[in-house]
Amino acid sequence: IESLKDLKKSAEYTRKVAVPIKAAKKDLTLMYFQDPLLQRFSKMVSAHTNAMLGEQIMMKTYAKIKAIQLAKNRDNVETDPSVIIKQAIENTRPVMLLEKVKVGAVIYMVPTPISEQRSYFMGMRWIHHTARNERNNPRIIQMIKFPDEPKPSTTRIWDALASEILDAYNNQGRAVSKKIEYHRICDQNRAFAHYRRTK
Repeated sequence: IESLKDLKKSAEYTRKVAVPIKAAKKDLTLMYFQDPLLQRFSKMVSAHTNAMLGEQIMMKTYAKIKAIQLAKNRDNVETDPSVIIKQAIENTRPVMLLEKVKVGAVIYMVPTPISEQRSYFMGMRWIHHTARNERNNPRIIQMIKFPDEPKPSTTRIWDALASEILDAYNNQGRAVSKKIEYHRICDQNRAFAHYRRTK
């Protein structure tokens, strides 16, 4: 208490009191998406929905990953969803970038070095798109056309995301095969590398 009284009399205290308190960021959350990479991924997931729904999708994805991993009943299984998601993104991100370069009237797909930020973005996008678009869900048109047929079960986005993330974590799945295919095209087009734009 005495030290606090002494501090109040000092010039440093008056200087610190005058400093305005910064407002909290609008995307600040008490969730465990505090890691910048996980924050970017959760924003990507909630890009076409409202933020609250996007956060719920991420929470359900986390819960699903944890449930799947705990159901394996083994000692050496990673159960922290944050670690699994980060490793999945790491396994999916490409090391080269295909860039369109026009030479005369011909457009070449030229392999170029990729920035770290772009590489992580492409890895996250592949995971999200494969989970979102390739769920084989029944189309609403088919359901309207044939109302008497039994409705097939739909795959929820968090279930699809969880399974795709776990596949990518184990270096399997469609997102990883997209990366391998992308690298194969880069390797095929390495003859055009001299057309690369130097910035």
